[in-house]
Amino acid sequence: MLVITNDDGVRSPGLLALFRSVQGLGEEVEVVGPNGPQSAAGMSITFYKPLRIERVALDGVRAYAVTGSPTDSVFLARYKLFKSKEIKLVLSGINLGENLTLQSYYTSGTVSAALAAALNGIKGIAFSMLMDTSREPPVEAFDDAARYTRAIVKEVLRQGFPEGADVLSVNFPNHIGPHTRIRVTPMARTMFDEFVLERRDPRGNKYYWLGGRISKNLREGTDVHTVLVEHNISVTPISMSSGSEQALRSTTELIGQIMTEV
Repeated sequence: MLVITNDDGVRSPGLLALFRSVQGLGEEVEVVGPNGPQSAAGMSITFYKPLRIERVALDGVRAYAVTGSPTDSVFLARYKLFKSKEIKLVLSGINLGENLTLQSYYTSGTVSAALAAALNGIKGIAFSMLMDTSREPPVEAFDDAARYTRAIVKEVLRQGFPEGADVLSVNFPNHIGPHTRIRVTPMARTMFDEFVLERRDPRGNKYYWLGGRISKNLREGTDVHTVLVEHNISVTPISMSSGSEQALRSTTELIGQIMTEV
């Protein structure tokens, strides 16, 4: 079984494009997603209020709309709706907008849904697409991305997930043509030069807007350079390992030094 979710809501054209793209691959496909937009929800989990599930129609097929976050949707799929079935993959997206760099890794609801799946023993793939989000695009705007999405999912089902990876984060440029290539890339740390705007309200009290402009110095070989500059597709493997061997060794040395001083 494949479970599809997202952070734009179950009625998003990107989710419909993803749903259509994986039909006919020999797997049952179910949709469980937020009942409305949950962008930047990250790994948020609902603890202090009840969750409700509503059955809705998606492309004439039953879907489940959840009054919670993308992570809530994954939990309900895994431990309630399909707890007696084998979920082979959780597919998240196709997100309306890119999810590049570590900034998105820690905030994106789309990526977090795939991470939540991995934390619960299911491999996850997050799909996102750079686009103008000032208005909702038609489902046809995802046709080229959906073609690659199908190819990726089909091959993963055929030969298994890449060794050592728990999640794949896939980002599409806003235009995919005959010269578009797929690059396997690490995440850049950030894509923005950040700033804070200070203003005053009508009463003279200060308030602040947090903002950022896309940096002019995007490091080559990273996900953000691949998508924004090269206009290629970026695939980033993510491991749920708790730390590198080097980080563990150096931290052990640090703690050892501290223990000699206390």
